[in-house]
Amino acid sequence: MFNSITWGQYLFAVALLLVLYYAFVGFKYFRWEILSLIGIIKVDNDTIVIPPITNSKPEENHEDYLPKPTQKNDVSPMVQPFTDEVQAYLNQAENGISKHELIDALQQLIEKYPAAQNAEYRNELTYFVASSVNVKYPRLLRASEISQLWK
Repeated sequence: MFNSITWGQYLFAVALLLVLYYAFVGFKYFRWEILSLIGIIKVDNDTIVIPPITNSKPEENHEDYLPKPTQKNDVSPMVQPFTDEVQAYLNQAENGISKHELIDALQQLIEKYPAAQNAEYRNELTYFVASSVNVKYPRLLRASEISQLWK
């Protein structure tokens, strides 16, 4: 029976069993100490601080990033950025805005876009601005005040 295995095979089997034994004991009792040697640390459940979720940002909508369709009243694509910015300003403006602040903001937008100052688009843009302003702020601006924006 002792002739069937060699001393090399015996020592290899004993060394393999010792390695497996110490690996089992190390894993069972010293798992986190061994893992910390390679950079993995244990986090206690008591020390985890999860900040509360606040809804500070408005929810994003996929349609907000799509190209805007042309307006119902056939506003030229040359003045489409102007109309988009007017809509964005009106959507973000607070409810207690004064007439003077609104007129100043609209004049700055008109100066920003040279295509909006073109005479052939003036009637369409006057109608667009009047309808957009009156949706959010009814009776704040009259048509005559809006038509004076381009002067």
